[in-house]
Amino acid sequence: MTIQLKIGGILMSLFRAYTPSFKDMKGRELKNSITEMSMVIIGNTKESIIIRGENRNNPVLLLLHGGPGSSETSLFRYYNSPLEKKFVVVYWDQRACGKSYTKRTATEPLSVSMFVADICELTQYLKARFSKNKIFLLGHSWGTLIGTLAVLQHPELFCAYIGTGQVSSMPASELKSYQFTLNVAVEQHNRKAIRELKEIGKSRNGIYKCGVTGTRTQRKWLAYFGGAIYGSKNLSAFIMKIFTVKEYNITDIIRFFKAMNAPSRNSMSQNEFLKIDLFETVKSLDVPVCFFLGKNDFQVSSIVAEKYFHYLKAPKKKLVWFEKSAHSPCFEESEKFNKLMIDMVLSENRL
Repeated sequence: MTIQLKIGGILMSLFRAYTPSFKDMKGRELKNSITEMSMVIIGNTKESIIIRGENRNNPVLLLLHGGPGSSETSLFRYYNSPLEKKFVVVYWDQRACGKSYTKRTATEPLSVSMFVADICELTQYLKARFSKNKIFLLGHSWGTLIGTLAVLQHPELFCAYIGTGQVSSMPASELKSYQFTLNVAVEQHNRKAIRELKEIGKSRNGIYKCGVTGTRTQRKWLAYFGGAIYGSKNLSAFIMKIFTVKEYNITDIIRFFKAMNAPSRNSMSQNEFLKIDLFETVKSLDVPVCFFLGKNDFQVSSIVAEKYFHYLKAPKKKLVWFEKSAHSPCFEESEKFNKLMIDMVLSENRL
């Protein structure tokens, strides 16, 4: 009987997806909390949002994950759930990825402007839902690109913008990333890495001569040499967090991995995303701005991002360095990140 119960529990965890409620010390659900999973229509597609907060009256924080096509809901839930104490946190799986992935969105054309429009539409929904004038916007990696552009278009929607793993100039960043990887390969006498990196050559305008194959080769060695996650040779420890959260069932996990290799995502990356240069398109933002940068980030170069921070005009700006992080301070140094989000970003930008 015990074995049957254990098997039943495992099967339930595989096929059931839910988000746990907030409870007090006596196991009673917190009266003013919110824990909700739903599909909402955004840009004529059904997209997944998970809303969690100990107090539904708290400021709203919308999370923009990286990629494009790589949902980070599981990572945000695992590393950044303390934010739910002071914010109403909205975990959004963008179109064509994670719980929002479908066969149709895997092949239909995607563009940066579509994602920017989705952010603004979702923000309007959240403002109305929670009776807020403005919300906080946090982007990671690819999410910083679409987040920056959304703030540029509609600054009136946002009380502050926070970027980590901040995109600035993808062509300049890619050159820095390639050179770092090749330099470390030479220093470590890694003949295989040197050969493969020299075969793909330097990128031009963010793109390698062999296209997405070149990007994958460079990223493989970048991760191996610690330019993506500080002190780690692979991303598997982060990716496997998808199996630890209750919000994803086995079907969602399958969607997650399918989305990472969707043709629509790869096409947009090569034709648009990797050519982006915010130095040319976004010279100022009309909201407070904070960059949280990993000192060892060579995936989206923090060296170039720092230059962009000083170049960008905003009513208020702050840059915080994370010495033991590469591309993901929000996950690599989550305790410091969460504390700063509450003690600095929230406290200094209350409406």
